[in-house]
Amino acid sequence: MRSALRSVRAAALLVPALALTLALGACGGGESAYCNTLTENSEVAATVYGPVVPGQADAAQIDRRLDLLTQVADDVPEDLEDDFATWTAYLEEVQPLLDSGDMDAVLEAMTDEVDVAGAALFEHYTGTCMD
Repeated sequence: MRSALRSVRAAALLVPALALTLALGACGGGESAYCNTLTENSEVAATVYGPVVPGQADAAQIDRRLDLLTQVADDVPEDLEDDFATWTAYLEEVQPLLDSGDMDAVLEAMTDEVDVAGAALFEHYTGTCMD
């Protein structure tokens, strides 16, 4: 649990800087439908692969993230399909938890597998789509 709290705290500090970086860099891009959709929706894409931090995210924000993931679902690069499925399931799991107020469950949902999936997706977005 401490590890999860530490990760969430670190993420809470990084989310604003990450959002700014992604918003500023969203004009580049890999040439694919996946990348194009993400970069055309840079405001949501800036946080789509970031962890859900209680107090900084709400169910409506998760709705926007899930809507964007639905838009790109058919165009996810093959090597990221498992990560994409893991990340989508994570957001679907935590969304109702935010409304219920069960913040411990939100934190516990960020497993090592979810963390690795989010990192892989984020790296592809920033390294390929925004390149």
